[in-house]
Amino acid sequence: MVEVCLLFHHLLFKIYNHSFNNYHFMNNQSLLFSSASTRTKPLILLLLFISISLGLMLGCNNKVDRPDSALEEQGRLTDLSMAKSEWNIAIKDAWARPTKAGMMSAAYFTIHNVGSVPDSLVQVSSSASEDVQIHLSYMNDGIMVMEEQPFVAIQASEQIPFQPGGYHIMIIQPTNDMEEGDSISLSLYFKSGMIIEETIQVGNPTM
Repeated sequence: MVEVCLLFHHLLFKIYNHSFNNYHFMNNQSLLFSSASTRTKPLILLLLFISISLGLMLGCNNKVDRPDSALEEQGRLTDLSMAKSEWNIAIKDAWARPTKAGMMSAAYFTIHNVGSVPDSLVQVSSSASEDVQIHLSYMNDGIMVMEEQPFVAIQASEQIPFQPGGYHIMIIQPTNDMEEGDSISLSLYFKSGMIIEETIQVGNPTM
C-alpha cells in the first residue's frame, strides 16, 4: 500500500510540473502585460498540488495503521479466549436444607475445577437471603466447630464437596420459608472473575 501511494504521489508531481512548465512557456512573452489574477495561477496550482499530496499521504498512513490495529485486536481476543478455556468450573449435585424464615439454612454441592489452572471461590450470594457466607465445619478436640472462610482454593482438576460436616454455604436468616421442593438461586464468584449462576432445589435429592 505504501509503494502504491508513493507511485501515485510521484505521478501527481510530474503532472503538476508539466502543467506548470507549459503555463510558464505560453505566458512568457506576455508576462509584462498579464493581470495580477493571471500571475497568481501558478501559485494556485502549487497550493492545489500540496493539498492533494497531504491528503494522499494521510490516507496512506491510515491504511498502514489499520492492519496493525486489527492484528492487535485479534491477538487480544485470542488471549481472552485462551484465558476462558483455562478457567472452567462445574457445579453439580446442588441442594439446600429446608428451614423457616429467619432461621439458618445451608447449601451443598460439589465444585469441580475442570480447567487447567487453579481458582478460588471467594464469595456467594443468594436470592434467599442478604447474608450468605462460606463456612467450614470440622472436629476440634471432639467438638464440632464452624468457621467462616474467606475463600476456598480449588486446584486444577480437583473436586471439592460442600457437604454436612465440611465446607458448606451458610444461608443466614432467609427472608421466606424454604420448603421441600422450592428453588433458590445461588451466585458463585471466583478469583478468576468467573461468576456461576445456579438454581438449586430445597431438599436433599438423595433422601
